[in-house]
Amino acid sequence: MAKNNIETVVVGSLLQSTAWFRNVATAAKGEYLLLVGKGGVSIDDVSLDEMVQVMPVDATMCYSHYRKKIDGNVVDAPTIDWQPGSLRNDFDFGPVILFRVNALKEYVGMELDEFEYAGFYQLRLAMERLGKIYHHQEYVYTVDEDDTRKSGEKQFDYVNPAQRNVQIEMEEVCTHHLKQVGAWLPPCKYDNIDLSTGEFPVEASVVIPVLNRESTIADAITSVLKQKTSFVFNILVVDNHSTDNTPQIIDSFGDERVVHIIPSRNDLGIGGCWQLAVNDARCGRFAVQLDSDDIYSDENTLQRVVDGFYEQQCAMLIGSYRICDFELNTLPPGIIDHREWSEENGRNNALRINGLGAPRAFFTPVIREVGFPNVSYGEDYAVGLQISRRYRIGRIYDVLYLCRRWGGNSDAALSHEKVNAHNYYKDSLRSAEFAARKELVSNWTTISREGVDAFFEKQLVQWPDAAKRYEALAVVEFRDLQNGVYLQYNPTRAVSTAAKVDAASLAARPCFLCGENRPAEQIAENAMGTFELLVNPYPILPHHFTLPCRLHTPQLLKPMYADMLHLAERWHGMALFYNGAKCGASAPDHAHLQAVRSADIPLLRSMSAGEFTAEEPLCSIGDSSIYKMKGYLVPFFMITAKSVSHSVELFDRLLAALPVVADELEPRMNVISYYAPEGGYVTIVLPRAEHRPSCYYAEGASQRLVSPGTLDMAGLMVTPRECDFETITPDEAAALLCEVAISEKTADAIAEKLNG
Repeated sequence: MAKNNIETVVVGSLLQSTAWFRNVATAAKGEYLLLVGKGGVSIDDVSLDEMVQVMPVDATMCYSHYRKKIDGNVVDAPTIDWQPGSLRNDFDFGPVILFRVNALKEYVGMELDEFEYAGFYQLRLAMERLGKIYHHQEYVYTVDEDDTRKSGEKQFDYVNPAQRNVQIEMEEVCTHHLKQVGAWLPPCKYDNIDLSTGEFPVEASVVIPVLNRESTIADAITSVLKQKTSFVFNILVVDNHSTDNTPQIIDSFGDERVVHIIPSRNDLGIGGCWQLAVNDARCGRFAVQLDSDDIYSDENTLQRVVDGFYEQQCAMLIGSYRICDFELNTLPPGIIDHREWSEENGRNNALRINGLGAPRAFFTPVIREVGFPNVSYGEDYAVGLQISRRYRIGRIYDVLYLCRRWGGNSDAALSHEKVNAHNYYKDSLRSAEFAARKELVSNWTTISREGVDAFFEKQLVQWPDAAKRYEALAVVEFRDLQNGVYLQYNPTRAVSTAAKVDAASLAARPCFLCGENRPAEQIAENAMGTFELLVNPYPILPHHFTLPCRLHTPQLLKPMYADMLHLAERWHGMALFYNGAKCGASAPDHAHLQAVRSADIPLLRSMSAGEFTAEEPLCSIGDSSIYKMKGYLVPFFMITAKSVSHSVELFDRLLAALPVVADELEPRMNVISYYAPEGGYVTIVLPRAEHRPSCYYAEGASQRLVSPGTLDMAGLMVTPRECDFETITPDEAAALLCEVAISEKTADAIAEKLNG
């Protein structure tokens, strides 16, 4: 125990587990704990006493400037101020950090997931939520520095495949923090963008800002002119008053596609040059980046970028690149593809990482609206953050351009002060974006689980017709067939059961899930900004909700799956379910989910009672797995996962293994997701072979008006006709479900694919 009641704990690396930090915090005594994150630290009691004295009473942790000893020389290593947007997991607090022990005790009481590497990141984000992080502006200690790599060599540590497991953990911790503070955004898949907006002289413009690059600019322009495209393009070369031979080289091409722009201002950074280019009347529909010392990887790059916009319906598109020398030999770390970006969480993870990738391309109307800051560092990150808040960002993971490294590159070997300045600027961008997202989320915060119940009661008060159907549901008849299936006599479901879902019928009727076509009495609540929460006016169960996407888009689960999991987590005790376009959906033209209480679904009750067994995992990611289940009437698969990202990856694997019928856009399936606090995210996938059973189309006494959806497949068979309710036998019900489900043979083949 040191002076001022300070306990010191030394750890060789801050990449420690949650358990390690919790144990340290639990055992901490006294008022303060000094964490020393590496060896070779020299600190005296006087400086430490001063650090304690200046630490504000509302601060949970404190850090300071320090000095480094490198090859016997001592140099200053100032640290930068913490900001609300200092969300980088590699923020440099220095290796000596002072904690207030009472804050650590609060941290111990938090419900936190367990991580192997992200324990410190998790701890310091918890400290941010509990109080103030204080920056002491004095040089308190000296440390022996063993990482003497140049800044350009450290720059890509976070995309190093060897650190992938570390980065996955860091992303999960950051995502949890953003949810806790109200800055997390749901997946951005349904934000409407019309790529036909506006009139442009060409389809695409390659933008090349340049200043004194006489040795490289010709290669850059030539690599663009070699592009083979199905559209007209040009090159906007913004020459920022070069004083070497760069202007003459630009003009020497004599090609009308090469547009030489010289700014009237003398104070433009790279961002200012971009701003000039995208607002030029000659700019095309898409503005595509190329740096003046780099080249495109082949002659098809520009075509692939433009095709990517239309395929992915995005406002910004980012590719991948390879770092090389001027002989095009690959330099470490090689290909930078930023695969840490994911559809379901990329826009949130963007606040943690220091860059989004390159080459970048923009839908011109959007980038004109957003605008570039007039700086020469971080301008791309600034606009990427803003765009990701509002629009989808597309990705191409193949190498699109070659980033040629040379001694004059701006990030090859930056000074400590320059690195600090860059990091401080990007933290300020993150702080502004963090605040903007919190404000956005506060305007459409997803309704809570308690709010769902209150919303339900409010809707029934305002919609008497719907209330009568729920009152009638309270006395509907059930038959327990003693084989895992219950029959429900529910005449109000006749409209859905008999719904015509062929293309002609869909085109002829107004979509009843679109806002403008709903009854005036039907009210809506926000669900993650992507969906609207509605009370289902024709219920099957006592609390029955429909969640249509805000935009009219086809019924496909993959774009909605991550959202489904997030809602299941937020709404404990409820299950979200999905009817495929030909698996029970009466509105296959409008993407939607449904929600009911988990305890009301027979299959989930049986699972909770342990009536089904799981075979060995078919495939796994850590402690997340896919299982083929035994013991039910029809084959089904179960995904259990501790994180959304793992569940999404496993779901993608399962989708790839399921059979697809003809030209349909996804496998036929019914899906249920719920959240179990003790086990994480659980997804039940019931693959389908048929849309409806043959008895549905039969005539006379042989007809059964039963069109199985998810709830039917999960053991609650809805019969809108009394004659069907009274006469369907247990064997007939089982045969009906087996007819529309996949066979055991098909299920085994799927399992074999997953096992392979």
